[in-house]
Amino acid sequence: MTDLRQRRMDLRELIAVGAHFGHQTSRWCPKMDRYIWGHKNNVHLIDVSKTAQELERAAKFLETAAAQGKTILFVGTKKAAQEAIKSVAERVNMPHVTHRWVGGTLSNYSQVKKSVTKLLHFEDVIGRAAKFPHYTKKEFNTFSKLVERLKKSVGGIRHLSWPLGAVVVVDVLKEKSAIKEATAMGIPVVALVDTNGDPSNVNYVIPANDDAPRVIKLLVDYLGDAVLAGKEQAAQVKAEKAEKVEKAEAAQSGPARHGVNAAEKAHVEASNTELKDTDAELKKAKRPMAKASPENGAPKKD
Repeated sequence: MTDLRQRRMDLRELIAVGAHFGHQTSRWCPKMDRYIWGHKNNVHLIDVSKTAQELERAAKFLETAAAQGKTILFVGTKKAAQEAIKSVAERVNMPHVTHRWVGGTLSNYSQVKKSVTKLLHFEDVIGRAAKFPHYTKKEFNTFSKLVERLKKSVGGIRHLSWPLGAVVVVDVLKEKSAIKEATAMGIPVVALVDTNGDPSNVNYVIPANDDAPRVIKLLVDYLGDAVLAGKEQAAQVKAEKAEKVEKAEAAQSGPARHGVNAAEKAHVEASNTELKDTDAELKKAKRPMAKASPENGAPKKD
């Protein structure tokens, strides 16, 4: 099982990938001031000690949410984050959005689910093309293009389930619609926030460079390990509960079965006794009667 308490984020590793580089000083958000260490050449520098601290705090929260059986949604539609988000989400078997955030994914999922159902339907049609001979080759090509388009928009959320434990976001400016929906739905938000981003609606702020693919991969992989550890804990708890239930059922069925065996034994013994009595009565009834004699006072036959 993955134990994040033994794995602390190395500050030198954060610096090596460039997690401390922010944006130009003229493009900063004053609410990120407490996470900024200083500036050099008109570029803000992020305090990586606070990055590591907030990263570990967010990872602990995600581990707890996953251990409770909740779903974690990963969102990163910018080009630098797409590959990292997709690989981590698939590794931990969680839903993800990497192409475009569909409005209402959280607040109006019943409508978005229609697109998911449409995707599954056409995938089934294409997969069993031999059973649908009435479709022409041109129609199948149209279906394939439709499937590819739907995969980009809703392919990652085909297995989205509730309740949602958290939404992990890369770049609060790019994913402001997702953060707005999550906030309205009361879903906690874990986000990588650069010096130009507003952390107001983010529950767990991870100050870092959100434009470098290496930084995004490092941080998101760390969060993915936390989710994986939580899922392992949930599986272990589920197995322990199942084992307890089996033991309880075995303990209850033991005395009950013993009582059934005793009752069956008593019933068999009673049946055997009745059969013996019946056999004795039948033998007595078949026994020949003694001949009458004059000494017994019976009339003598002439």
